[in-house]
Amino acid sequence: MSASSGSPPHDQLALPAVGLLHALATSPRRRFAGLALRIARRTPGVRRASYDAEKFAVALHTDGGSTAWLYLSNVYRETAGTPRGRRRERLSQLMRLMTVPSTADGWAAVRPKLRPVLRPQTFGQGGPPGIRPPLSRAALPYLHELVVVDRPEAMAYVTPARLPEWGVTADEVFAAARANLAEIAGRALDRPWPAGPAMISMVDDGDGYFTSLPLVPGWLAEVGERLGGPVLAFVPDNHTLLLCPLPGDAGPVYGLVETQFQQAVRSLSPVGYVTEAGGRVIAYAPPPGHPHEIAARRAEAVLAATEYGSQTDWLTRQYEEGGIDVHIGRLIAAVPPAGPAETIATWVDGITSLLPAARLISFVRDGEVSFRVPWRHVAEHVDLQPEPLLAPARYRVGGWPPPEVMARLRDHRID
Repeated sequence: MSASSGSPPHDQLALPAVGLLHALATSPRRRFAGLALRIARRTPGVRRASYDAEKFAVALHTDGGSTAWLYLSNVYRETAGTPRGRRRERLSQLMRLMTVPSTADGWAAVRPKLRPVLRPQTFGQGGPPGIRPPLSRAALPYLHELVVVDRPEAMAYVTPARLPEWGVTADEVFAAARANLAEIAGRALDRPWPAGPAMISMVDDGDGYFTSLPLVPGWLAEVGERLGGPVLAFVPDNHTLLLCPLPGDAGPVYGLVETQFQQAVRSLSPVGYVTEAGGRVIAYAPPPGHPHEIAARRAEAVLAATEYGSQTDWLTRQYEEGGIDVHIGRLIAAVPPAGPAETIATWVDGITSLLPAARLISFVRDGEVSFRVPWRHVAEHVDLQPEPLLAPARYRVGGWPPPEVMARLRDHRID
């Protein structure tokens, strides 16, 4: 869900209203889009509404001259199987929220309403050309921290455009949001906790910001103090925080979390997180041979493949539309019969490509794999520079490195 000012994209459908609605009535997705379009045209403050089939989105052209885009994929999945009245109610609610004129609240008024939230790195990509993504910063591998304004009906993401209006910096916005979250985290710690190791599921009703709580330094460690030992935290979707005692048999938990992550409408991460010295939360990475190594490495690979897969699809479309001849390399997640999962990227000699970061790099020439090398050794011997503005990171490569460098890389080959 995002908004932008200006005219709709040039590839938008331009059929007459009756013909368009007739065309939308031939599949469940199109019928849903037709319902959304009808509701949009009846929403107060909407001057005109149009549908973009390729984006599966409705453009709301408001009386104020702006254009808000409602992307239908998530709400379509959220309301699948629900009564028509519920779908209509949810669509109406979203459109009312998107067409409310932006408030003129100053910094003093908005500051207490700020909250940090965790989102996938690829969150928000694929919007209309020219739209500015929300304010964000790196938080955990493949996850970013964003800031929202907490409103009674929904939350609104803070964009960089709001900073000059408020007269503050991005650091001040994140600091204020973290301070507000710390108060919520303190109240969560004051709740009754089991007097020993226990599995705890915290499901957010929209006001608890449970999946944000690990962002508060020391919070997860304090939970461990109450439960009598270290805790492994999972955030499979935007609303669920699962706390699992360590040590313990976390393998089955990883399996359940991965299923929930794969099935969630708004998935977040299948990875487990622990607290390190100083209270900061990091991804759980047990050492080789540890009972949890296989499950943890699989979760890491699933998250990496999911995020790079979304990015690959989006970048491929963008480059094709722009006529840019650059190959967008795919990240492959491989699970061997014995041993932990691996992520693999391919460096093809003579082809300009954007290489994803992977545990292993396959060097390919004339369609044949010459050898594979762990990423750490490639980064040690090759000056790889990340492509600007891409998250997750990619590295522009072309021909193989010089022969003397390739010889050193072959010394680290994995057969």
